[in-house]
Amino acid sequence: MVESETLSPTANEALVKVALAGVNFIDVYHRRGQYPLPLPSGIGLEGIGEIVSIGKAGGDFKVGDRVFWTSALGSYAQYVNVPIDQLTVIKPELQLTNEQLLPLLLQGMTAHYLVNSSYQVTGEDTVLVTAAAGGVGQLVVQLLKDKGATVIACASNSNRAQYAKNLGADFVGIYDQIASLVAEVTKGLGVDVVYDSVGKDYFDVCLATLKDNGMYVLCGAASGPVPPLDLGRLSTKSLAIRRPTLGSYARTQDDRIARLEDLTNLIRAGKLKYPSAKAFPMDKTKEAHDLIESRTYSGKIAIDPWL
Repeated sequence: MVESETLSPTANEALVKVALAGVNFIDVYHRRGQYPLPLPSGIGLEGIGEIVSIGKAGGDFKVGDRVFWTSALGSYAQYVNVPIDQLTVIKPELQLTNEQLLPLLLQGMTAHYLVNSSYQVTGEDTVLVTAAAGGVGQLVVQLLKDKGATVIACASNSNRAQYAKNLGADFVGIYDQIASLVAEVTKGLGVDVVYDSVGKDYFDVCLATLKDNGMYVLCGAASGPVPPLDLGRLSTKSLAIRRPTLGSYARTQDDRIARLEDLTNLIRAGKLKYPSAKAFPMDKTKEAHDLIESRTYSGKIAIDPWL
């Protein structure tokens, strides 16, 4: 943790007082050097806060706006300059506290585009979800059930698998059971789509669970990056692989607002439940990262720079 002078925003930025910064696995990848950053660098991409000054190209934004962002490096800070095109105004009618809203941002909007856009799930689909008790996974499970899909959810241990079951998953197991569980549930046919947040360790197993014309969606790499793939492996069953990112599915403020409003409507309808964010002070960032890496906590983790 370092102290530095707060920089004035450029014409295309706003200076935001950070209320909460989200802790995500990509922050761990950055810290490890798995996704290298130019140094020196801050860490953290996501947050909620209030605009305190704004550049000349601020558009409709104004000082005092409550805003969120999901892609501004250096968000573990009391103040951060955020590009204007990355900001979204939080409408008062959402009526969500920062702790309630934060899980719906990077994690919630990711779950939303996975189920609605990267693959358009219907009630006819059978879906395998790994890391099903994680921040994204638990939301994916619930969104899939709202679509009427059959959900096979897998996690790192039986307690987390049961957590996914309690969220509505139809069948649950641990990772070593993926192949046998999918074979049993689908009578050997395979699943329509896999949402995999684990990556390297179970990539081959997950790919093998797909039926003809199935799609593998890689939405995380908790065990490490998937190694290079011979595309010829996909031809036997005409499979497809997708590696989507939130930036491509929530590029504009209107995109982000639409996804967030859809999620909040599901909350009001009682179809989407999740724990509020658990906040750590800045000097406990190590403990926050230890917790997310331990996979023992299923809620959103945050940094409160004012604690």
